[in-house]
Amino acid sequence: MPESRNHLFFSCSFSFQLWSKVASRLEIQPQRGWEDTLNQMTALHLQKSHRLMVLTAWQATAYWLWNERNARLHSNTFRSVDSIFKLLDRQLINKVQSFRELNPRRSSQMMQRWIRFA
Repeated sequence: MPESRNHLFFSCSFSFQLWSKVASRLEIQPQRGWEDTLNQMTALHLQKSHRLMVLTAWQATAYWLWNERNARLHSNTFRSVDSIFKLLDRQLINKVQSFRELNPRRSSQMMQRWIRFA
């Protein structure tokens, strides 16, 4: 299949599996396609800490999918959805903890949202 933004985010079954794991943790319905996901992200009507967690997780998912794409293309290395999810999970926990000093309440709410179903 030709490479495209739509394929990478989230028409490809691999990328959709990762996004589905992340979305499930955040209790949102994953969309299968860039435009649908973008529309969903811009129309989120959630509590501020939940919305920020969803947007941060979406950004992290895009980062790790792009990272995996480059690793496969340039280094011929392949990781599973589960191994990428572990990296993404650690990144999100670190990111949320970095908010703690600035806004402890929001950091706590975001962390609770993320680890609720871990």
